[in-house]
Amino acid sequence: MSKLYACIISPATESAELAVLAEQFAYRIESIEGGILFDVSGLENRIGTPAQIARSIKLEMDSRGIDGALAVAANARTAELYARSREGVTVVAEDEHLPLPLEALGIDDDTLKVFHALGLESTADLKAIPENELIARYGSEFRSTLDLIDQNGLHILTPNLKEHRITWDHGLDNAVEDFEQLIFILSHGLGKVLDETQHFGFSSEQLDIDLSLDDKTTANYSIKLSFPTCDRIFWLKLINLRIANNPPPAAISAIRLVCHFARPRSIERGLFAATRPEPESLLLTVDKIKKIVGNENVGVPVLVDQRLPESFDLDASKLPLGRERTDERNIRPVVALTHFNPPLLANITIKDGRLTHLRTQHFGGPVTEYGGAWMQSSQWWTHGFWQQMEWDVEVDGKRIYRLARTADGWFVTGGYD
Repeated sequence: MSKLYACIISPATESAELAVLAEQFAYRIESIEGGILFDVSGLENRIGTPAQIARSIKLEMDSRGIDGALAVAANARTAELYARSREGVTVVAEDEHLPLPLEALGIDDDTLKVFHALGLESTADLKAIPENELIARYGSEFRSTLDLIDQNGLHILTPNLKEHRITWDHGLDNAVEDFEQLIFILSHGLGKVLDETQHFGFSSEQLDIDLSLDDKTTANYSIKLSFPTCDRIFWLKLINLRIANNPPPAAISAIRLVCHFARPRSIERGLFAATRPEPESLLLTVDKIKKIVGNENVGVPVLVDQRLPESFDLDASKLPLGRERTDERNIRPVVALTHFNPPLLANITIKDGRLTHLRTQHFGGPVTEYGGAWMQSSQWWTHGFWQQMEWDVEVDGKRIYRLARTADGWFVTGGYD
């Protein structure tokens, strides 16, 4: 047999589970309504006859607990037709015809009534009538129906899997207080979902962990990366760190793991490219630092569009990708302010209402130019708005500093670079 197709119809089974089963036998797979269609051509050399191939597929269905109809035929449309029309396992030989009720062919109701009135009930009855007479009576469009009966359909199997995630569930016999006691179980489930994800030709950059708790609530954790990976050890360590930083409030009774699909990562390193740490190692290091200093103290600096003493914030949900670029269209001088933490206590000399001299324990000199004063904060509705005044001062014509006056005295809070 030059070509061979298998079709499983199981409306109660998720298409992702059917696809994983089909991939044990084929690489060309098409998801159809209520089932899956796959090309098993060439398996005769490895498994045997079409009947033996069907038996192997049925054994795999039984091992996975999948209940449904299976058909194997030399034509894709024929395999789907028999899987939808017959229960159990059906093997249709290339030169064989197994009768089916005419209703299975999708013939319109009016034509079916005519056939029934003529005593035609099955495809065997229809094959007994010369094809020319049927086409002359019902038009050339009826040729497709006859081709379907004769296994001459022209359906081309088109891989169209559109699954976007894999789910794994595990219930515990007894609730567990400490999440670390579940690492072995989680490692097993994580390995399963990542293996199935790779079977589909994908990777993952997001995992969702839902923990059902003993107090009838659920603890939800969503881990998103800036890069895809199927490294099980990395994911396991990262999950453990994230949950350890925010442990569930009650004992755990069940686990659900959802792995979202992403395109695999492509890595190309040049011979003279600068060496960079692997993103997995960098992310694990960052999470270990978060566990020590707190989640809110680690992140990417983000500018705040306000006039504040330190006008930036930390975005703890982001990490640098390591490939950021900025296209310089207009080359202009850039002035950056370096904040001094803690600020430097300053001695200020004022003459005729003007700042004339500044001195700290590290530097000092005459004030040649200055601008100000400004309120410390643009947030006029807060109490802190009135508590600090600021100036930009140039000392000895060499460098510009940020000078601040508070109720505690004068301070240099930063310097311009």
